[in-house]
Amino acid sequence: MYLTNMNLWFSMGEKGWSTIPLKNITMIGREVPDALKMKAQKATGTNNVLIVDYIHPSSVSQQSSAASIALLAGSEPVINSLKAYLMPLCGQVSKKRTISEVDKKLMYMFYTGVTEFDKINFLVGVDISTLEESFENLKENELCDSSKSLTTKGMSQLKKMMA
Repeated sequence: MYLTNMNLWFSMGEKGWSTIPLKNITMIGREVPDALKMKAQKATGTNNVLIVDYIHPSSVSQQSSAASIALLAGSEPVINSLKAYLMPLCGQVSKKRTISEVDKKLMYMFYTGVTEFDKINFLVGVDISTLEESFENLKENELCDSSKSLTTKGMSQLKKMMA
């Protein structure tokens, strides 16, 4: 896959390349149903997916178009970065991210009193920049404060996840 300021390019193997013009993208990051996540995980080995809704010319009529989706799968940092990069290119305002697996682990570490990113990096197994992005997301979602303490909302969310 390649991304330019005009198109999202996908390799079709020996058939060449397929493109999605960025101007044809209608939505990025639609919630993925659990059944689809499971199928994607089985096919790709990851449940980190990004749905891209777009319009393409219809194969039935030259004067009409059809709605389609592209399902992109990859590591969580790559998917989150791609989403954050695509949204402004396609004229969409970036909203607060949903809570990722890294966010959940970071919340638990804060809950247990471990707040040093060097230690969390070792325990969770992600790089410091990913932890910093996760920390910013937790703050934006009002799940923790700048001192790395969980808010009431954060404690409630953590209790739900642990139940």
